[in-house]
Amino acid sequence: MEANVNESGFRGLDKSLRIQKITDTAAELFHRKGYRSTTLDDVSKELGITKAALYHYVSSKEKLLSRIYIQALENIFRNTDKIAGKDLPPDVRLRLIIQNHIKGIIIQSISMFSVFFTEENQLPDKEFRKIQQEKKKYTRIVETIIEEGISQGLFRKSDPKLQAFAIIGMCNWVYKWYKPGPGSYTPEQIADYFTSLLERGYLKGDVEEVPDVPELSEGGREKAGSRKEGYQRLRVKCEELSKLVDEMEKHG
Repeated sequence: MEANVNESGFRGLDKSLRIQKITDTAAELFHRKGYRSTTLDDVSKELGITKAALYHYVSSKEKLLSRIYIQALENIFRNTDKIAGKDLPPDVRLRLIIQNHIKGIIIQSISMFSVFFTEENQLPDKEFRKIQQEKKKYTRIVETIIEEGISQGLFRKSDPKLQAFAIIGMCNWVYKWYKPGPGSYTPEQIADYFTSLLERGYLKGDVEEVPDVPELSEGGREKAGSRKEGYQRLRVKCEELSKLVDEMEKHG
C-alpha cells in the first residue's frame, strides 16, 4: 500500500489493515527521524488523516512504540517456531533459521527492526522486560539446535550460548548497512553468503576447531587454556567479519 493515503481511503481499509498501516508508518518515521523527534502529528500527516482519527486507534506515542515491538516479535517467531519444530537434522534447521532471520525477519522489515534494536530503552519497564525475555527465548531456540548438532556429531564442539550469540548478532547487524536498490546484493545472496560463512564456523570439517571456553575457578582465574589465545582467535575472526561488512556496505 502507498503512503500518504487520504482519510477516506484510510477509512476504506479493513480495521486490521488500518492498524497495520499505522504501525508500518510509525516504524518508518521512528526509523527516519528517531522516536523522540517524531510526534503523533507527524504520523497522522504521513497517513493523510487527522490526529483525532489516529487517536481512535492509538492513545499515545508510547502505545504505538509498544505495538511496533509486538509486531516485530510476531514476525520473529512466526516461522522460527515452525522451523525449530520440524523433523529435520539440526544442521538443516539452523540453516533455515539463519536464512529466515536475514530474509524473512530483518531485510523484510528494515525500518521496524531498526526501531526494535535502537529504541527499546524508550519502552515502559514492563514492556522492556518482556522484550528481554523474548530475546532470550529466541536465543535459546538457536542454542538448543546447536546443542543437538554437537551431540549428534554434526557441529564442532563449542560453547552453544556463545555460538548462538555470534550467529544472531551477525544476522541482526544486516539492518545497519542493508539498502535495497539497483546494484545492491539481493536478500538471497546475503542470506546464502552469510549462511555459508557461518557454517564454516560451526559445522565439522577440515577447519580448526573452535576452542572451548575455559572454566573459571572461584577466584575468576581460568582453570586451563589461555584466554590470550582465545582473544587472538576472536580478533582474527572479527577482522575477517569487518572486511566482509565493509565490502557489503560498498554494494549496499
